[in-house]
Amino acid sequence: MTDPTLPLVSGGERETRRTRTLTGIGGDLRTVAQAPRVRVHDAVETARESGFDALGTTPVRELLDRLADAGRRFAGHGPPDDLAPVADYAERVARASGLPVGWVRTSVHWLARGLRHAAEGLRAQSPTGDLGVYDDPAYVRERDVGLAFAPRIRVLGGVMPANDPAVYAWPALAVAMKLPVVLRPSRRDPFTAVRLARALLAAGVPESAVHVLPGDRSVGETVTARSDHALVFGGSDVTARYRDDPTVETYGPGRSVAVLARQPTDRELDTLARGITRAGGRTCFNLTRIVAVEDCDADTLAAALAERVVAATDGPATDPATDVPSFPDPDRARRIDELAEGAGQDVTAVLRSGPRLREHGDHTRLGPTVVRSDEFVEELPFQFAGVTERSQSSPTELLRALDSAYLGVAVGDDYEAAMARSPRVRKVYGGGYPATVDLRETHETFLAEFCYETTTYDPS
Repeated sequence: MTDPTLPLVSGGERETRRTRTLTGIGGDLRTVAQAPRVRVHDAVETARESGFDALGTTPVRELLDRLADAGRRFAGHGPPDDLAPVADYAERVARASGLPVGWVRTSVHWLARGLRHAAEGLRAQSPTGDLGVYDDPAYVRERDVGLAFAPRIRVLGGVMPANDPAVYAWPALAVAMKLPVVLRPSRRDPFTAVRLARALLAAGVPESAVHVLPGDRSVGETVTARSDHALVFGGSDVTARYRDDPTVETYGPGRSVAVLARQPTDRELDTLARGITRAGGRTCFNLTRIVAVEDCDADTLAAALAERVVAATDGPATDPATDVPSFPDPDRARRIDELAEGAGQDVTAVLRSGPRLREHGDHTRLGPTVVRSDEFVEELPFQFAGVTERSQSSPTELLRALDSAYLGVAVGDDYEAAMARSPRVRKVYGGGYPATVDLRETHETFLAEFCYETTTYDPS
């Protein structure tokens, strides 16, 4: 490897005595600096004091201009030699994580767009619908009730995932809200966090407000413990330990669901198939559980979805035409394949050419899979969903049995209304899977719900 060590970012870019070699598809990819835990303490304290004050004295519209500039730089439209070319960055992420490079490029677009349009996200979370409360927290309700929209934290931590670069829009939005961030990126994708930090700092965001600390699990645990509030992304084993901690927002398996009370139209089927396959099937918003109720025949539904998902283009992760993700770790792919095999009858097996598990030397791919199952399936990190029949369930009984879901799609008015009123489903879409993810929408909740609070304020 001839590239310099990928640094940590905290008070500028820094190398460390301890490093690790990140290996992915095709061999060694980069040497990555590893943050010692003492650096985490320093970063959090710097963010809490200097970072919070520096952002607090910067007008919100100026911060938004800097975020928009950072978005352009992240997408490769900054000054020459500002950041590595997008094509090089995207290929690194694809080879490190197995996420198809085409989706990485799509995520670059959506992340950059989110930074350019951060003002819309801030307005959606403002109690007045105006940006002014981020500069002057005082506002009035009912003509004579004085209130304030004030930060309840001074630093936001983040233990970030490698499943989709676009998720970094949320900590970037926190910076626009005048809250400094300390991030521990995934060991599979440190590239996105460092690229975002470089873009933000080059655009003029104070360096005391943005910290990226690659490292092992203990670094993430320290970031979470030391920050005033934290976002933690991961599997059930990671999120379970924070389930009862009010200072941590966990984002784990989404178990997103679609409930169909009638046979779907071709357009609706197309949207559901997209919900299974988009982003390589690795995100919380991918549909995992497809439930047929009332007038929807589960077998017909499963067959129609299987025909659509097997059409996903297979190929190397670095090919822009590829839709199917790869696994740099073949053992992990085999374990996931075993779980999929035991989840139900594989309806896609007769439609695909060859087995679901395909090994290609330095990586492995799992073909898109729809199973017909008597029970609700567990989420797996590839293009996978289970179709289940629940003909006797009322909307309330069904939602109780599902436990929880990040995203819910309803085809049938009774189920749509029940989902919208249920605390078990965080985002509800009627009539089909959504085409895009919008920063004006919640990501389970709004950032402002745990970063800000409404207080009484009666100024003199």
